[in-house]
Amino acid sequence: MARRYVRVRYVLVLFGGMVAACVGSLASAAGPETPADRTDETFFETRIRPVLVEACVQCHGPDVASGELRLDSRQALLEGGEHGPAIVPGDAEQSLLIRALQHNDAQPVQMPPEEPLGDEAIADLTAWIAAGAKWPEAEAADAVDANSPSTHWAFQPLTRAPLPEDPTGWAEAPIDRFVAAARHQQDLSPNGPADKHVLLRRAYYDLIGLPPTAEQIEAFVADDRPEAFAEVVETLLASPQYGERWGRYWLDLVRYADTAGDNSDYPIPQAYLYRDYVVDAFNADVPYDRFLHEQLAGDLLAREASPEEYRRLVIATGFIAQAKRMGTRELEDMHIVIEDTLATVGPALLGLSVRCARCHDHKFEPISQRDYYALYGIFASTQYPFPGAEEVRKQTHFAPLLPPQEVAKRKEAGGAEPIPMAYAVSESKPLDAKLQKAGNPRDLGEAVPRGVPRAVDPEGLSIAEGASGRLELARWLTTKADFLTARVMANRLWQFHFGKPLVATPSDFGYRGTPPTHPQLLDWLASEFIASKWSMKEMHRRIMLSKTYQMSSGRNAAGDQQDTGNRWYWRFERRRLDAEAFRDTLLAIGGTLDLARPGPHPFPEPSKWKFTAHRQFNPGSYPSNHRSIYLMVQRLHAHPFLSLFNGADPSLSTAMRDSSALPQQGLFLFNNEMVHESAAGFAQRLIAAEPSVELRLRHAFLSLLARPPSAGEQARAGEFLERYEDVLKAEGIAAEAREHESWAALTRTLLASNELMYVD
Repeated sequence: MARRYVRVRYVLVLFGGMVAACVGSLASAAGPETPADRTDETFFETRIRPVLVEACVQCHGPDVASGELRLDSRQALLEGGEHGPAIVPGDAEQSLLIRALQHNDAQPVQMPPEEPLGDEAIADLTAWIAAGAKWPEAEAADAVDANSPSTHWAFQPLTRAPLPEDPTGWAEAPIDRFVAAARHQQDLSPNGPADKHVLLRRAYYDLIGLPPTAEQIEAFVADDRPEAFAEVVETLLASPQYGERWGRYWLDLVRYADTAGDNSDYPIPQAYLYRDYVVDAFNADVPYDRFLHEQLAGDLLAREASPEEYRRLVIATGFIAQAKRMGTRELEDMHIVIEDTLATVGPALLGLSVRCARCHDHKFEPISQRDYYALYGIFASTQYPFPGAEEVRKQTHFAPLLPPQEVAKRKEAGGAEPIPMAYAVSESKPLDAKLQKAGNPRDLGEAVPRGVPRAVDPEGLSIAEGASGRLELARWLTTKADFLTARVMANRLWQFHFGKPLVATPSDFGYRGTPPTHPQLLDWLASEFIASKWSMKEMHRRIMLSKTYQMSSGRNAAGDQQDTGNRWYWRFERRRLDAEAFRDTLLAIGGTLDLARPGPHPFPEPSKWKFTAHRQFNPGSYPSNHRSIYLMVQRLHAHPFLSLFNGADPSLSTAMRDSSALPQQGLFLFNNEMVHESAAGFAQRLIAAEPSVELRLRHAFLSLLARPPSAGEQARAGEFLERYEDVLKAEGIAAEAREHESWAALTRTLLASNELMYVD
């Protein structure tokens, strides 16, 4: 086993160009130079805030503050982090932010860490700081009135603008016409179509999170029919792996985990039922409006459902049950549990941050403290399950998966057969929550009628007597607030296809968020989403069959100079594989990926649960060859693979993951047992399947990189195999073993390549 580490240097020498890190730069979303005043709000909103949001805030924001530095407010920039203030208003040369952006080797900090921003973005930031670094928050705060309908763009009804004309004749689909119109104003030219190898790989990773096989690639490349790609899209949408890919995005938003997050991080054996519900819902293309209704009020809808549907609808309310638990006792600090619920419901469904209004009227959003407790009361009227904790280890208030009449038949039967339960919610005694002064649950004010934010809907909710209001809230989201709900989800669908959203702050459509780059396109997408009866699969078709989606990701000097951040979509956005897609690829390449659904995790017997704050539940990662969405996820102890490759934090609603490249990732690719096992399995199958070196190389490149090797790559790979075998021969390794180990080493090189880690 030690030999593999010694031979790494041969890999680096022969394939150095292939494994070199080449992280695409994040840069300004601005268009061409305009004579804007560096102190005005327009310049800040179009040239400064987008750069900070896209390139900085993921690592220096409210969720993650690397180096104790936040870059999401002027005050945070002034306070700085470990190295001092980030900016000196009026003096760009003395501002640490500018020095870090210049990637000067003499500076201790370089941002972004992988590759510098474009020159234009740095020039804009320099000019903004030199002009005083004005951050127009106060104006936004003065404009907020939580007692009346807001004039902010996100709160306006959807508009159906006429489809723009494209004088160049490039645009065909409606999406293309909106994109072309905006791009034409910037005097940018679009890339040509992507190579068929590239397009097929893009589609496979987009829809199912797995690479196409060599046979699938060659069949698609040979198919010249105009409808060939549309048929690929349909095949992938019908695959059971589609729900596993897109269900993972939803689980990020709802901060799914298999543990409670309390002081001892108690396991929840039933949590997987909600995870599987999400996968099945995406596969069945459950309309998004119904999808929300089920998750907010499935137990109430179940009252009129069949026994099998009853089970599914109750499980759906795991969306609410997933709120993080606190403390050591039964349902301790419920006000924080409900706050966690609202901190997910607001941003994930409406794109609105509401948690700041717990203590006072929101400073920058049209959300009053009364609005907060109007929503709070709905969930305070809901019975949450208790998974157990340090001082009370018994599970309580779990939801039966049988209708009440069936449950009654089983007490009558003497309880011989256990009643299946779900980590889900049910109705409690309805109440109007009392306002908590300064957010203190022990200092209460007047009761606030249950309802919704008045700036979104002044008329509010009409809640049935004796009901919590969850069903009314669910229906309100997709009727009276549909303009906001549809915009938010349409933006997310665009984000996961193009690598970036139209609204750069996908969970913040409020005053502090970033306006859409293409507002008419966003409204068209949202309108089409509703018109398609909230079908997510139909939206995939509309997006993926556009020329905008099918463009090449190639870069050119003119485009990069004028639009470094690809704000106007003159090319397809190159993006990195996420943790789940990369792990699933390793297993698929190695021939060990198990596509079956695994069911519950192998948690210890509940009778053995004696977890405490000092001896938390932490079994490590359970071994599994199933898809990564089925891995056991803990709140307080990150999964080693997922955390290394930027997996979501299960304690927070995650709208956009970090995509940083770290040295530890490179070390993993060369040294980890999983990578070596995958390479060994692939090499064994490759040798058995193909007789010649040339055919093996073609099959290997198609399987791993979705394209055949170039003549130069074929020559270098042949040289690599010969030299590697010579080293093994000198060590006395048998001929058959030499062949296998040489091909396994070549496979490891390809697995560690920059090209495999990115989707073009």
